[in-house]
Amino acid sequence: GAWRRDEIDAADPAVIARVARDPDLRALDLRRAVFLDTETSGLSGGAGVHVYMVGLGWYEQDAFVTWQSFLRHPGEEHAMLADVADRIRASAGVVSFFGKAFDRHRLEDKMRIAGVEPPFEGTPHLDLYHPFRRLTLGAFADGRLQTIERELLEFRREDDLPGSLAPAAWFDYLAGRPHRLEGVFEHNHHDVLSLAAMAAYLGRVECETRSSGESLAGPSCRRAVALAETAPDRAEELAWIERALARDVAGTDRRKMQLRRADLLRRDKRIGDARAAYRAALEECADDRFAVELLTGASMLMERPVGDIEHARLLAQRAADLARGKGATQRQLASLQARVDRLALRVREHRAPSPPDQGRDASSGGDGGGAHGPAVS
Repeated sequence: GAWRRDEIDAADPAVIARVARDPDLRALDLRRAVFLDTETSGLSGGAGVHVYMVGLGWYEQDAFVTWQSFLRHPGEEHAMLADVADRIRASAGVVSFFGKAFDRHRLEDKMRIAGVEPPFEGTPHLDLYHPFRRLTLGAFADGRLQTIERELLEFRREDDLPGSLAPAAWFDYLAGRPHRLEGVFEHNHHDVLSLAAMAAYLGRVECETRSSGESLAGPSCRRAVALAETAPDRAEELAWIERALARDVAGTDRRKMQLRRADLLRRDKRIGDARAAYRAALEECADDRFAVELLTGASMLMERPVGDIEHARLLAQRAADLARGKGATQRQLASLQARVDRLALRVREHRAPSPPDQGRDASSGGDGGGAHGPAVS
């Protein structure tokens, strides 16, 4: 695609570890890692499935080397697996795409059967599928490797052999029939190259630029959401939430960011900002499943630190009423009702003789809720 080999040097391992949610990757040296992709005789596991091709890639100074081991017949399996294990063991870590769920387990199963010690235990393993899922969820038609290549790396394969045809190509080869193994080699080679480019991309998502200063391709809204969800502290999380909302993030992501923003402001005791955040989110959509949590958070804000217990009770009651129509579990409903009951008891215990302006909203002079009940401010 549009990415250069040397862009791997600008990738920040701390960012990769953050978005991958794996602290062990903070020390991953991508220059000394191997990039792994396999081709198998079937998608299921078991002794009858062969890993008949293993592609590995690694850096040698300014070059990127792709090495492919091919099983010409099942009798070569032990030798191939032993060679692969040695190369992985000598590396600083493994980079794959969906490899933790597929490639690693297929190799480990075959290695144990063949009497080869698997090399994966204790080896850092960056599975690119999960962080890129976070970075692109809902933005593309699917989360396939070739979709990410096209949308983020500007790479479009020509005449690519689909991975689903790879098993038949090997069986045709073994049977001496016309086969399409050249297509499998090329497909595997491109997979390995893409892993290196994707790792370089992932290490730049926090600064949102390539090493040249060019902006990263891809959905900036979803990127901000992913960085908010994996932020190391409240301040950074809030900063990325603000960016996501400023970029007009939509749908479920928007509701999640609105809720989290309001809750963070409440926890930081930024009362005015928190009240405004709850109110704005509820005005935008006051009757979906997120509204239950927004109302509950707003109730907590009004109870402490605002100290308006009656208003807190009314908001809690509204949350409980809404939850019943949104399929909340009995446990959730019980928790909400317990909050309503506790606040109602506090109101009764602390109710003073009615002042002339009793019943006013916390700031508006009315009940503040209109058709939806009490407002947040």
